[in-house]
Amino acid sequence: MPDELVEQAPLLLVFQNPGEEEEQQGKPLVGRTGQMMEKNFFPLLGVQRGEVSLGNVLRCRWNHGNTLPPLANGTLQAAVDHCTKAHFRVPSGTKAILAAGEYAAFAMTGLKKGFSGWRGYARPLRVRPEVAIPKTSVWTPSPSEIPVLVTYHIAYLFRDPSAQVPLRADWQKPNKLVAREWPKSFPPVHTDPPAKWPSVAAFDTEFHGGFQHPTLVRYSLATPERRVWVVEASEVGHVPVAPGSQIILHNAPVDVPHLSRVVDLTQVQLDDTMLAHAVLYGGREPKDGPNQRGGAAFAHNLNYLGSLYGQTNRHKHLEYINPIQYSAGDALHTMDAWVAMQHEFNRDPLSRQVYERYQRPLLPILLTARARGLRVNQERVKSAITELTQGQEEQVATAQAAVGWPINLQSGKQVSEWLYQVEKVA
Repeated sequence: MPDELVEQAPLLLVFQNPGEEEEQQGKPLVGRTGQMMEKNFFPLLGVQRGEVSLGNVLRCRWNHGNTLPPLANGTLQAAVDHCTKAHFRVPSGTKAILAAGEYAAFAMTGLKKGFSGWRGYARPLRVRPEVAIPKTSVWTPSPSEIPVLVTYHIAYLFRDPSAQVPLRADWQKPNKLVAREWPKSFPPVHTDPPAKWPSVAAFDTEFHGGFQHPTLVRYSLATPERRVWVVEASEVGHVPVAPGSQIILHNAPVDVPHLSRVVDLTQVQLDDTMLAHAVLYGGREPKDGPNQRGGAAFAHNLNYLGSLYGQTNRHKHLEYINPIQYSAGDALHTMDAWVAMQHEFNRDPLSRQVYERYQRPLLPILLTARARGLRVNQERVKSAITELTQGQEEQVATAQAAVGWPINLQSGKQVSEWLYQVEKVA
């Protein structure tokens, strides 16, 4: 089955292989996945069919079925290489490619492992079997390069509806890739400590020795204006800070002990992107592999937040290759996530109240617990658990009354399907 190429169209969308409907009609993306793409995702691009190029990695169904072998399968890789050599062509005018799913990411960029970690980020076009060139710094595409955005296959939504959140975020990036508005170039890194602490800053640390006896290696600092510092431990000293300054961290209990060596904590307000994101989205993190489970929209690690909110491209693979940019990227993506989540809190003021009234006040308690532990009134804990259980049961009853059937609020699939398919939450 041939690709559907549109010369001079700026976008090429690459999926994995045709289904039965595609084989019958001789056109890509006309089945259930294609219908969802045109209805739910083409509006995010502002296009209609015929205005973008559509293609598949494989041009026929595998053994006349819909199930593909694992990506590591040598026969599968040979088939991808054959189809790519024989049939793949980038049409003239293409400025960016969206690779939907791990097979498309493999064919377009050579990515063999770590698909979930690269979802939402861009990689250079390296058509199989060309060997991908290792990148030693954060990659920003030049005007002459064709970037490839790695994302989930739309069919993934049939298994995990919560993936709507990252998938919709990803589909708003291709036009920015075409215009080279995203990802932004990585800013220069200052390696001397700041003379004065910024009034608003994101802070992150690198350390070794584990959480119990950590030894600081370096810290990083970024401002909303994208000024960034990376300071080695040997240069760490006290920096003046104005009263009321805001410092944003990701997993504050890990970094605050090191921050206390740099600024007077009594003068600052601490915020935490991990806690803030956990208020907006709850659940388990996604894992690679066919037998791994976890809500795709519910990760709270910084790589995931960067894939949604980061203004620069992925940096987490540079930990040992380019530790300075790795550290700087942590602070930048912490700041990017915080700024973006303020817009989400503005749209959802009740979630903002939960964060400001309940989550942020937890920080000093968590810090005390980490430093010396907390004495616990066990009888009060038991009564609190009883109160929380009763409150949960009331919320379950309210939710079931609202939807009209016994929805299981612990089922990410049921809740996601109701929110995204019935309530049409964007």
